[in-house]
Parts: sequence; structure tokens; C-alpha cells
Amino acid sequence: MSIRRSFTPAFLLLAALMVLPSLVMAADPFPKGCVSCHTVDKAKGADHRLSVAMAQWTAGKVDAGLLAQSKASMPAGVALKGKHPSAEDSLEDIPNACLDCHDPGSKKAPPFSQLLHLVHLTGANNVFVTTFKGDCTHCHKLDAKTGAWSMPSGPEQ
Repeated sequence: MSIRRSFTPAFLLLAALMVLPSLVMAADPFPKGCVSCHTVDKAKGADHRLSVAMAQWTAGKVDAGLLAQSKASMPAGVALKGKHPSAEDSLEDIPNACLDCHDPGSKKAPPFSQLLHLVHLTGANNVFVTTFKGDCTHCHKLDAKTGAWSMPSGPEQ
């Protein structure tokens, strides 16, 4: 009986180690980060592109939930106006161009990582959590040779 107890965990570990390389080497379904997900969904008749969202935000039409998350992640002492300034030029390099205003030390806008983690990982019926299981590797990419994490950036599709 004791042989079976030690054999089972060892077998499970061996099986996991055999499967892990194939999981790591699998094709990335979201190789371009933000712009891989924020696309036109023809099947659902929905346009999730950030240019569409930006057009709404610059017109002052910001979803109440997003506005609350933005306010929660704002730097201390800075008031949010509920309208995003014009930033069409940022759509050519998403998310890198967003960091011009949303950098970690920003004093005028919510820091990018704090805001995006609130948006993508919290809230009831959050699509990123319910559909994509909140998987960090959809956005953050691991360089298997160096162990460094990065976020791809590029134009909207």
C-alpha cells in the first residue's frame, strides 16, 4: 500500500513534466496582446476595437463601471473628468503609446497596469475572467529563453 502512495504522486509529477513542454510550446492564440482580443466579433455583431471605445470616451460616453474603476486607480489628489482626451495617435501602437500618459508614475491619468488589471480582473460577469479565465499570458508574454516578461504592442487590426 505504501508503494502505491509514493508511486501515484511520482507518476503525476512525471506526467505533468511530460505535458508541460507541449503547453509552453503551443501556438499563442493572442500573440499581439491587446489588439488580438480587441477586435470585431462578427459572430456576435460586436466591435471591441479600442478605436471604437476611444471614440466613445472622447465624447464623454464612459461606462459607469469603467469610470468607477478609473477613479479607483487615479493618482491621489487628481480628479477624473469622465472624458478621455483625444488620443487617436495612440492607436498606432497599443499599449506602448498609452504609456505616454498612463505610465506607472503618472500624475494626470490612472497608471496603465493598475487600471487594466482592475478592468480585466474584477467585476461580476467580467468577460476576461469568464471567457478567457483571467489568463495573464493573453497579455503578458514570457520569453522562454530569458524568463523575461513583456507585452506586445502594435496597431489595431
